[in-house]
Amino acid sequence: MIVTLIGEDHFTKEKCIEKFLCDALGDRRDDPLAKQILFATDTNIPSIADAVITACDSVSMFTPEQVVVVRKAEALKADDVKSLAKWLSHGPQCKLLLEFAKLDARGELYKTLSKVGEVQKYDVPKQYKMAEWISAAIPTHFGKAIDRDASQYLADALGTDTKLVSEEIEKVLLFAPDCKKITLELVRTMVVPQREMVSYEINDSFGLRDAKTYTRMLNEMLNNGVSAIQIVSSLYYYAVDLMNFATLLNKGMQAKDAAAAIGKNDFIFNIKGKAPECARRWNKLLLARTINRLAELDYEMKSGLCSTRIAQELALAALVVR
Repeated sequence: MIVTLIGEDHFTKEKCIEKFLCDALGDRRDDPLAKQILFATDTNIPSIADAVITACDSVSMFTPEQVVVVRKAEALKADDVKSLAKWLSHGPQCKLLLEFAKLDARGELYKTLSKVGEVQKYDVPKQYKMAEWISAAIPTHFGKAIDRDASQYLADALGTDTKLVSEEIEKVLLFAPDCKKITLELVRTMVVPQREMVSYEINDSFGLRDAKTYTRMLNEMLNNGVSAIQIVSSLYYYAVDLMNFATLLNKGMQAKDAAAAIGKNDFIFNIKGKAPECARRWNKLLLARTINRLAELDYEMKSGLCSTRIAQELALAALVVR
């Protein structure tokens, strides 16, 4: 049984490794002699390939066979990759799991692993699907219900690092082990934003003219190192796209076709970004004035006329808060 895990969804991969060990060892799951965990990053091991081959081929007087797990296998040296590919090509009878963050599908090792065993891929969810992933994972793995708003907060605060999300949920449950449901209030109390934010994330709340969400995100972005100039630039180009999109809609074009005409993905721009609704909430005169004001702000910030944090935040907030 040879299993390969590839991807950066570390939380799901950890669950798969636990299942692999349970299935392979059964009652011997906790027997240290029945398994060997190797890290490809371990500089004390001269050759990870030699260590794997030796562990898989050797027979111990204490156990009929060893289960071998190689963690962080993306760090394997070129010679180790060649040696493993050659050894695996003979189809050895062993219980081996290799865990990669990334593995080139064009390489010899990937091709060999695909032939002699099972390759499973675990990519992290896209940011816009992270809240959905959290809503599904928490009840399954932690046995707790979670509010939709709490899932969205965790996605916004922690990003797509699934292992970090699970660790933060464990922290929340240590604080409130008897809670029947993980609520927005609970996660806000225990979890602080830890991911690097990018300027375009504020576009949706700007387009929807959602003053509460917009001002909150504006404050979080400025607190997390996103510069006001980056936010101005993102909003300017988004507002121009929205103006062009609204013009095409007014000419009778369908939203999907209008998005394609300005070079935007239909799902991200129309469905996720709610561009048709945004176009309805901005009249063309106000949007034109806002685009002009954004151009002025870009000049003022770059020339030092609007250089303080409070002045920049107030100027940006005034675009939506009226």
